[in-house]
Amino acid sequence: MKGKILRIVKLLCLALVVCLTVGILQEFVLCHADHNRQRLKGFFEEDAQSLDVVFLGASEVYSDFAPGCAYRENGVTSYLFATQSDSILNYKSQLKNILNKQKPDLIVIELNGALYGDESEATKEANLRNYADNIPLDGIKLEWMAQNVTENHMEYLFPIMKYHTLWRDFPNDMKYQKTVFEDKLRGYGYLKGILNETTVFQNTQRSMNSMLQQSKDSKRPLTGIEEKGLRDLLQFCKDENLTNVVFARFPHIVVKRTFSRFERSNTVADIVKEYGFDYLNFELNYDKTGLDETKDFYNLDHLNVYGQKKFTTYLTDYLMKNYGVTAGELTDSQKDEWKTCADYYDAYYRYSDSLIKKGTQKELSEDCELIQTLQAYLP
Repeated sequence: MKGKILRIVKLLCLALVVCLTVGILQEFVLCHADHNRQRLKGFFEEDAQSLDVVFLGASEVYSDFAPGCAYRENGVTSYLFATQSDSILNYKSQLKNILNKQKPDLIVIELNGALYGDESEATKEANLRNYADNIPLDGIKLEWMAQNVTENHMEYLFPIMKYHTLWRDFPNDMKYQKTVFEDKLRGYGYLKGILNETTVFQNTQRSMNSMLQQSKDSKRPLTGIEEKGLRDLLQFCKDENLTNVVFARFPHIVVKRTFSRFERSNTVADIVKEYGFDYLNFELNYDKTGLDETKDFYNLDHLNVYGQKKFTTYLTDYLMKNYGVTAGELTDSQKDEWKTCADYYDAYYRYSDSLIKKGTQKELSEDCELIQTLQAYLP
């Protein structure tokens, strides 16, 4: 009897070791590690109930807004819960994760994920996995899977099954794995997930931005999948009686090729208002943002560091004046953290500015190599 109990204990210990080993490999080695993972993992490291504003959406969110800048200027704490080419099919689940961790004054939902006009983009595996691979395995993820996954369920439950062959690249591609690990040890990310490119975009197409006010009644329907995803999100907000949610369209340079997306945005505005929520279209109010098309973008859709700083200042002031956003109380350790984050954003701005002036075009996302470089630019 004693020998049987000993064997059971040994088997349980072996099972525990295997589980721990798999968990560590899945979290830090055999995973698709990139800026999306670093950004989402960083959100779950933030102290609970410590954020004044959370931004949800796609790449416009992490290129156009800088939490460190907002804190430096207004004392407002914020985070960018955003993924590359984010699909509207992710939004409701993303919002649930935000609400599960934080109770911010405001959640700003940028709705580019409903405007692709292409159902294959909304259902593209990479766009779904940018979110799903980087969230906890809990009821929120299981619900998301039930609504969006039709095959390879085990790969979504345990992403290591999809990425197990990445051991062949080890240790050559460890930049983001190391970043996630360092953020976890520190308890927060320095830049809250921003990503930008060091260039000033020279638009060779005719900009339509000055004409958009005259075209605000021009509309184009959403795809069936995108409209359903949007209405599911809005119905959830209405059912939960969320009063701290506002929907938005961040600035873009609109040209003939992208005008149809502007028309879909006008349709989105109608749908959002149908459910009783505000839709802030900063393409229509572009002139009020202070942005300059010739200086403040790195491509048609994203602001460079100059535009990012301008828009962060404008938007933070706007949200404080119109939506009751205030700088919440912080502990001494949280104040130290946010001062550090503001210092690193200042360094990020100075480094970006230096590269732009040298004519060096480079994508700058929050990773351990960039953080090390920025230390030379700290105040």
